[in-house]
Parts: sequence; structure tokens; C-alpha cells
Amino acid sequence: MYFTLVETSFGHMGIVHRDTVSSGVVGVLLPRTKKEILHAVKTQYPDALPSSSDSLGSLQGMFVDYFEGNKVKFPLDVIDTSVCYPFQIEVLKAEWSIPYGKTASYGCVARKIDSTAYRAVGNALARNPFPIIIPCHRAIRSDRTLGGFQGGFKMKRRILEMEGVEFDSRGRVEEEFIKSHLDPLIDYFESPAYLNTFNGTF
Repeated sequence: MYFTLVETSFGHMGIVHRDTVSSGVVGVLLPRTKKEILHAVKTQYPDALPSSSDSLGSLQGMFVDYFEGNKVKFPLDVIDTSVCYPFQIEVLKAEWSIPYGKTASYGCVARKIDSTAYRAVGNALARNPFPIIIPCHRAIRSDRTLGGFQGGFKMKRRILEMEGVEFDSRGRVEEEFIKSHLDPLIDYFESPAYLNTFNGTF
């Protein structure tokens, strides 16, 4: 197990990955101070060894670009979902389909996977090992308030505002930035780019 620090405009991130040849990301630690990130890595992944940024390939640059306000769609083939449970994987796949600059309610995500377990969806996203790659910050409550986030309320709103999402005077997401249904994933999951790197996890 290895970790790589990525310096962004929001702070230092920690990316934990299986090896130094392919990404195999098993954890993404949201931006904080460098000291806080190193402490978090040591606490959560005590066996992880430091690695050079080269082992992440273009992924490091994608994080940097994203936090500079550029529109980035992270690929799914960089993550190792063996750290997730089956229901969570389905939730994360649905969450990934929420586009940049939009949000969707937990209920909407649940309906995407033919579930009525809205609370279970929220719990799955709260334990998302891959924040930003899987944009759990785009999931909101049905009353348009933000709900929880690993990085905290302020960071969730800051990230959404960076993506262009607007809020009303009561701190609720404006309706034009909320998706009422999620687009099919089939275009990506049946594409050669995905099938050629499919590791059998999904």
C-alpha cells in the first residue's frame, strides 16, 4: 500500500493506492493542511508507504485541475472497489453519473438503482472511499439543503459553488441546479475505454 500527497488550491490531498505501477486507488483524503493529511494517512492507513506522484500518472493533474475550477470527469478505472460492499458500489456508480455543476437528492440516487432505502444510500455515500472521483458532494437532501459530507458543510458548499451551483438566501440549492433523474450509465460502462480496463469488480 502506498500514498501520494497532491497539493491543490484547497490544500493537500492524500491518495492511497495499491501499488506504484497502476493507480488502484483505495482511498482519497480530502484537502487539509499537509500536517493533517499526513496524520490522517498514518491513522487510517498505517501500512501505507510514501510514493512519488509519478505513480498516479495523470490522476494527480486531474485533481489539481479540478480544484482550480476546471471541469473534470474522473475515470472509474483508477479506483479499486474491493474496499466497498455490493450495495455501496451500486450507489457510487449512480452518484458518479451526476454531472459537474449539478446535484441530485439522495432519493433520486436511490431511484436510479431501484431502491427505496434512502438512508442506506446516504450511509453508503458517507463512507465513500473516493470523494471527488465519485462526487458524493453532489448529493443533497430532498429539501434542497446540503446534508453531510466528509469534508464538512463549508467544504461541500465551497466545492459546489466552485462548480457553479447557486444557493438561495436560506442556503438551499437553487432548483435549476438539481437533477430530477440521472442519465443512463450504459454509454460509459459499455465503452471500449471501460471494458478494456474492467477488473471484474463492478
